[in-house]
Amino acid sequence: MNKRKRQSIDPKRVSDYNKFLTTLDQTNKPTTENLVENNTLNMSTIRKINYEEEEMKQIIDKMIASLDIDFSNNNCGSINFTGQTVNDVNATNKPVEDPNYYKETQDYNQKMKKFLKNLNSHTQSSSDCCAKIHPTTNENIRKEYEKYKAKEHVVEIKETIHIQIEINDISDILKLIDTYKDDPSIKYNINMKALHNIKEPLTELNNMIGMKDLKNNIVDQILYFVQELHKDALSKGDFMHTVIYGPPGTGKTEIAQMMGKIYSKLGILTKGTFKKVTRSDLIAGYLGQTALKTRDVIKEAMGGVLFIDEAYALGNSEKRDSFAKECIDTLCEALSDHKDNLMVIIAGYQHELKECFFDYNQGLDSRFTWRFKTDEYDHNDLHQIFSKKVTDIGWQLDDKSQITSEWFKKNKDYLKFYGRDIETILAKTKIAHSRRIFCGPEDEKRKILLKDLENGFKIFLKNEDVKNRKNDFQFKKDMYHTLYS
Repeated sequence: MNKRKRQSIDPKRVSDYNKFLTTLDQTNKPTTENLVENNTLNMSTIRKINYEEEEMKQIIDKMIASLDIDFSNNNCGSINFTGQTVNDVNATNKPVEDPNYYKETQDYNQKMKKFLKNLNSHTQSSSDCCAKIHPTTNENIRKEYEKYKAKEHVVEIKETIHIQIEINDISDILKLIDTYKDDPSIKYNINMKALHNIKEPLTELNNMIGMKDLKNNIVDQILYFVQELHKDALSKGDFMHTVIYGPPGTGKTEIAQMMGKIYSKLGILTKGTFKKVTRSDLIAGYLGQTALKTRDVIKEAMGGVLFIDEAYALGNSEKRDSFAKECIDTLCEALSDHKDNLMVIIAGYQHELKECFFDYNQGLDSRFTWRFKTDEYDHNDLHQIFSKKVTDIGWQLDDKSQITSEWFKKNKDYLKFYGRDIETILAKTKIAHSRRIFCGPEDEKRKILLKDLENGFKIFLKNEDVKNRKNDFQFKKDMYHTLYS
């Protein structure tokens, strides 16, 4: 086996190189003598510089000596060195009955209690508390905080009530809440505190027009999560991500907002934030930037709901949009990584969502475990929605106005976007009303008559797209009968 011969180095070359380094080090280096000659330093300044240099040298010498002692005492040079110092070993081996050990533990407990009490006085919940703490200590502090809260709010149980009831819809839950008060001195077999917390969003949801099946499905969600059946020892919990199918104007955004409120008030989502986004909020102008933009949006929605309206607009049926692919893949990863503190809700038409969203990544479908469908409104629903919106803005329908559900049945083919179109028609109706009531009495200023609705509807039909809706609908209807009859 040939070995490489060691080449000898010329001593003269080494000497010349050292001289070069010495010269380089001294080049342009101001000396004390030069500074004195240039009158830039006086003698007192020179003494001060020398004194500071000597003082710094002494500090460094002491530090090095201390490190040498520690290195030697702790056997740092041994291959058996574990990383523990002598003090660490002594602390580990100190017996529990040692009074010093007890005092240290006692001091720690007192300091921890004071720390938690201070946090409690500035926060409303454990989630608020832990949000102020560095992530590496978050979980430990959360546990200590929960123990502290439990001890601080121990209430004597004076009564035990075992509730027997069958829940079929939201009204049943609301009746249960009204019947049994939230009293910590009463022990229930149902988490009444959690139910009382969600009374407000439940009432809002129950007051929405129609959607009986959807409401019943949300009842299933509530009963499942309020009993904490989603928690187990093997995982962080179940996916909360939800799909809401339905055409525009059927209340999908409002439903998503209410679901977010319910989950946050149950304590499942820590912040209760609601962030509504569309394609432009997620897709960037260049490849590579889309993933960063999507991650930023997800970060902002953490602890709450990320609602992607018309999610099918992210991609296309040809699957040629690389920006959409990057966005959807990033989103899919987050659905699993943050499933315990993020709820993603997407909305849109069922067929389009499958082709332009779910088909981009095969892992998406299984992560959206809850599927709801909004009902298409009939003429009775549209009449109720119109009446409710009039009341909500502080106006009223005249008792003799004769605005009935038949009017909405006659014009339903123009109301393609349901609730959105009702809002637009109401706005146009108010404009028509303002012309009629210009010189009228004050008590009639906010009363709508049938003629106001009719004139407002005429303004609504001035939009050519709206005007052609009925013809388009009839054409599609005729084509269907031609093909399948």
